[in-house]
Amino acid sequence: MGTKKSYLFVTWEGGGNLPPVLGLAQRLLARGHNVRILSEPCLRETIESLGAEFVVFKKHFTRTDRTEDIIQDWNASLLNLPTFENILFGPSMDVAQETMDAIKAAHTDVVVADLMMVGSLVAAEASGIAGVVLFHMPEYLPGPNRPPGGFGLIPRTGHIGRFRDRILSILFNHATNKFLPRLNTVRKSFGLTPMKSVMDIYQQADLRLIQTCKAFDFPIVPEPENVRYVGPILDDPDWSGSDLVCLPNDDTRPLVVVSLSSTFQNQRQTLVQVIEALASLPVRGLVTLGPAMARENFKTYDNVTVLPAIPHSAVFPKATIVVTHAGHGTVMRALAHGLPLVCLPMGRDQTDNAARVIHHGAGLSLSRNAKPKQIAQAIKRVLSEPKFAHKAQHLKKTILADASANLAVKELEDITSAGLKK
Repeated sequence: MGTKKSYLFVTWEGGGNLPPVLGLAQRLLARGHNVRILSEPCLRETIESLGAEFVVFKKHFTRTDRTEDIIQDWNASLLNLPTFENILFGPSMDVAQETMDAIKAAHTDVVVADLMMVGSLVAAEASGIAGVVLFHMPEYLPGPNRPPGGFGLIPRTGHIGRFRDRILSILFNHATNKFLPRLNTVRKSFGLTPMKSVMDIYQQADLRLIQTCKAFDFPIVPEPENVRYVGPILDDPDWSGSDLVCLPNDDTRPLVVVSLSSTFQNQRQTLVQVIEALASLPVRGLVTLGPAMARENFKTYDNVTVLPAIPHSAVFPKATIVVTHAGHGTVMRALAHGLPLVCLPMGRDQTDNAARVIHHGAGLSLSRNAKPKQIAQAIKRVLSEPKFAHKAQHLKKTILADASANLAVKELEDITSAGLKK
């Protein structure tokens, strides 16, 4: 490593975004760099425990309770984009100004922005310092050989496939560009030229670090100049605890671990359906609720244990399959243990992650509204057909290799020593 650098991370409590963002910050700290993290009050203790300097948001992102639902996206659609209103662009002026205040308060070489913190990229550009955006999931933007994210589709070839992807890209850009005036108002207030599309905020970033495996994704070809696939960070969430669950060593039934969203996605009924499905099968079920559902009560059965939380690293080595909402972090950690999946996506990037699981043959996907009988049938099929576990084991090798390569740290160290990469 060369000269010690100063990084300003800007993030928020969005559930699955935190382990890859904070995990990267922790790895930079371990290499002797200075790291400050601008975030919500509810994350102060978590961030300070890493050894990073905590900088608190004073506007909009002011939650003291991590479980408070400010996303409000559990009924989102292409015509209803609450994440864009409530997280990306609604508070973008506040995020830009508070990022600028943090830049002025202490020397900063690089701003590292969670992909939802677009205002921080504006502040970095206006300050003339490098702006890096973190995608804690597969590439989301449309490209010449793939549909945009959010549709849960697999790329298709030929004239029909290209036509489909072109139409979907038009619809995607039309929906997201409703927020273009909001973004350009922020840019104008910082003395920057307007953009022609909201997606330009990512296209013009100095780097877009995609925190997944290129082999898992459907990458854009040719790859945009600022895109780097840097592999996943497999760290457990800080809230998952450290206690091991006691599982009988003499119970040879397959262990099915259930892990749905850690944030509120109106998932109670889905959990009820999954628990009933497990109760009908000759398996052991271990259901982890996560912060959003930890205070809820669920009916349990002799073969089903329900816990508020447990680290995936503690239980996945004992598991046979994973039932999940298909959040990227859970998918990567499951596949890193060679575990096939039954996916019940609920929105966000989850339909896209599930599509990739199916494409690679590592599991099945159902509607979040699937009945217990349907869920039970999917679990039985994944357990009885070895091809799913075989495909998961194949992905395991790539995921572990990418995760151990520390590519994101290398990219961030390089950009500060080599200057902006335009």
